[in-house]
Amino acid sequence: MAVCKGPDCRRGGSDAVFRALRSAVAERRLESRCELVRGGCYGLCHLGPNVVVREDTGRARDPFSPEDYQLMGWEGEVHYGHMTPERALRVLGEHVEGSVPVAELEASPRSGPDSAEESTVAGLTPPRRPR
Repeated sequence: MAVCKGPDCRRGGSDAVFRALRSAVAERRLESRCELVRGGCYGLCHLGPNVVVREDTGRARDPFSPEDYQLMGWEGEVHYGHMTPERALRVLGEHVEGSVPVAELEASPRSGPDSAEESTVAGLTPPRRPR
C-alpha cells in the first residue's frame, strides 16, 4: 500500500493519511500482510491524495522499476484518489483485510479537470485548481 508523498498530495493531507494507516496497520497487526510505503508523485495531482494498493503476486521487486511513482496497470493494482484518513482506513479494512476493493473510492487517472469526464470519487468533486 503506497501513499503519495508528492507536494500536492502532501498539501492535500497525505501525511495525515499515512499516519492513520501506519497506526492502524500496527494496531491491527497487519505488518506481515501489508507493506505500507510512501510512493513518489504519480503525476495524478488532481486526484490526490493518492493511495495505490498492489497485491503481492510474487513478482520480484526491481529497484529500478517506476512502480514507486507510476501506475503500472498490473493485475491486482488499485488506485484510490481524494483520500482522507477515514477513507484510507476503509480501504485498509475492506480491501487489504477483506480482499475486496472499494469500488466507489477507486479513481480513474483519465478523469480530471482537463478531460471530458469530471473527476469524482464517492460523489466528491474536488475544487478546480487555477491554471
